[in-house]
Amino acid sequence: MATEAQIERVLKRLEQVHPANCFKRMDEVQAGIGAVLRLLYESNEAVTAGKISEVLGVSTARVAVLLRKMVSKGLVTKEQGVMDARITIVRLTEFGMKKFKEMKDDMCEQMGMVIDAIGEERLMEFIAIAEEIQKTIAPPRFIT
Repeated sequence: MATEAQIERVLKRLEQVHPANCFKRMDEVQAGIGAVLRLLYESNEAVTAGKISEVLGVSTARVAVLLRKMVSKGLVTKEQGVMDARITIVRLTEFGMKKFKEMKDDMCEQMGMVIDAIGEERLMEFIAIAEEIQKTIAPPRFIT
């Protein structure tokens, strides 16, 4: 069983490092505009807004907000379904493809720098440990 001193040392170190910040950008890409771009790019075809919601595990309202932003930036086009006007069809624009490739290249470059600095073996060990922590930890209980 962990001692109180061990627990305090770990909590203090986590407070100093803020590990969540390490993955904030990747998380934003996974659940935001970057995720929609990736989904559309990898599908190589038009996708419905409902499918985007389903694949990303976010609400249709969240998808609607993302799509509105993406249309205004020229990344995607939206159109109503031919058979059912309630369905929104989303297509990646040429500009959207270009931006996705730039984003992917940037992420690969950054991950390459991390691997060069830390080493693939240590990085994979860190990821495995993070997975174990995620399976073990639960949100703190608050007094109601």
